Amino acid sequence: MDTDNLAVYSLIEQLRGYGRKQFTGKLELHSIKEYKWTIYYCHGRLVWASGGSHNHRRWRRLMGQYRVQIDFNKISLRSADEIRLWDYHVLVILMRRLVLTREQISPIIESFVQEVLFDIIQCAANDRITYYCDFEDEITPVISLIHAENAINRAHQEWLLWRKEGIADFSPNLAPWIKRPEQLKEEASELTYKTLITILDGRRSLRELSAWMKKDLLTLVQSLMAYYYRGMIGLVEVADIQSPVPSSISLHESVRSEATQLPESKQKKIEIISRPLIACVDDSNQVCATIEQIVTGFGFGFLGIRDSIKVLPLLAEHKPELILLDLVMPIVGGYELCTQIRRMPEFKDTPILILTGNDTIVDRIRARFVGATSFISKTSGNENIGEQIQKYLLASDKEPKELSSIDSLELSD
Repeated sequence: MDTDNLAVYSLIEQLRGYGRKQFTGKLELHSIKEYKWTIYYCHGRLVWASGGSHNHRRWRRLMGQYRVQIDFNKISLRSADEIRLWDYHVLVILMRRLVLTREQISPIIESFVQEVLFDIIQCAANDRITYYCDFEDEITPVISLIHAENAINRAHQEWLLWRKEGIADFSPNLAPWIKRPEQLKEEASELTYKTLITILDGRRSLRELSAWMKKDLLTLVQSLMAYYYRGMIGLVEVADIQSPVPSSISLHESVRSEATQLPESKQKKIEIISRPLIACVDDSNQVCATIEQIVTGFGFGFLGIRDSIKVLPLLAEHKPELILLDLVMPIVGGYELCTQIRRMPEFKDTPILILTGNDTIVDRIRARFVGATSFISKTSGNENIGEQIQKYLLASDKEPKELSSIDSLELSD
């Protein structure tokens, strides 16, 4: 048996052992690289897991994947334990406020646990891991109980797949970047080059790219490895983001006794942001300001994008429900942008309304060909623009509109 296989086997047996012994408490794991993970058990079942190199990035990404957006400035954590385990206790508060049910939260917790287990197993193949067991540090209340053996086996099988494909050493927390853009431009297709040059900026991890593009993580990594081994793409460690919990969160604890005396209606609460988001892609400050005034007047959220190079990353990050797109912009034109947006699976059915000063039959045919939903004249008046936005936003909520046949994005030639 290889040394790395032996180390992984030893780790897995340790993790299974706590389940078989009906352990309740916290298991802390430390690596030589000073990564730390915590796994919470309850009578041998898994309750929660966190830590590693991307603890906060993981939170932002997974909550985004489940379409849960939280205003942390309106959170009140009332004890030191809640502050220490803020990520778990936010989910507890969501359940108590009846924002999400236990059934809705359980798969979110399972996703956190599976990722942490995979990262620990992958780390064990290369680094020595030490354990610290705390029988008194229990996590309460318990939202979900996960069968430990099944979860550990799934994470192990996932790592074995990576090992089989020859990518076991590549952490999904690494961020790809374009190392040799000229060589990439020569060897890749024009579409692949434009896609990669836009999304591979060394700031998004492989997991974040997978979630953004809605592409299977293993398939994505396999596609990129072809360019990595030819020296066109590099992989770099990217730092975790700042904690989404405000630095002043500890102040809530100092006023805990006062807060608990206030009526429920006056205490700070979780806010789930659910209003539709409208994106306006236009290099004109005046046009963006006008559209912002219109959409916010209807109570919608607004995202203004003036740089055509940043359109795809920002749209993927914020996932608007409707996109207003100018035709004439520097560097990348509206028709080309519309084509690229439609190639992203999450925007296959999103209404894309072309903002234009020219509304000719040629423009309409070409816009339909690249997947646009309709036209809006910039000079038609604020009231008419608002009515068109409402019309297509409501239509998209009822049933997806058939626009054009878009193939899934392929990263390798």
